[in-house]
Amino acid sequence: MKLAVFDLDHTLLPIDTGDAWTHWMVKFSGLDVAQYDAKAEEFARQYRCGTFSIDEFMSFQLGLLARFQRVYLDAWLEAFIDEVVRPAIRPEALELVQSKKAEGYTLVLATGTHSFVTAPIAALFGIPNLVAARPQENEKGEFTGKLDGSHSYQEGKLKLVRDFIFIKERLCADKLETIDAYSDSINDMPLLAFAAEHGRAFAVNPDAQLRKEALARCWNVMDLFDKAGA
Repeated sequence: MKLAVFDLDHTLLPIDTGDAWTHWMVKFSGLDVAQYDAKAEEFARQYRCGTFSIDEFMSFQLGLLARFQRVYLDAWLEAFIDEVVRPAIRPEALELVQSKKAEGYTLVLATGTHSFVTAPIAALFGIPNLVAARPQENEKGEFTGKLDGSHSYQEGKLKLVRDFIFIKERLCADKLETIDAYSDSINDMPLLAFAAEHGRAFAVNPDAQLRKEALARCWNVMDLFDKAGA
């Protein structure tokens, strides 16, 4: 198995889907826009600095989902995908994904944004495998506000990728030959270091910290699109 693992936000897309989804949901739900937008912006700032509390962030994100019935969330998500995500998809990103598929790689989207939002985005990119935090659902399919399994940030993302590899190797007899991992963020250092050990690490549109680390470690650096113009 040759594995290509892609981060999503600011790697394949020039937006932060988790942050954008929060703003979108708050806008249409009737919640206090100023209060929730400020909270979301603070989490985004902490994430960029690598200082935020993963548990607090997941509690905030999943708690928002649990406040509303699934029928409303599904409708809001469909509109979000059409009006926010589709216009943000860049041909350069699609070409990168398709090039790895053509080379025979198994494609994985590994993202910090939970799976309710990112499952349809993975489908848009033609990526069949998703590694992401999964919101827990009750027997009626409504969200409980809790996490089902691991979060997908920093070491949590690497854990989920390793779990995916374990399943493919042990249950599908598909042994890992090499792995290419693509990310823009210093928060994905655990995944990128793992990829560098077993294949190749690509710093894509990297933040300043990751660019410095990538150059120091002789990792590949790619500027897939102009983040400043996004």
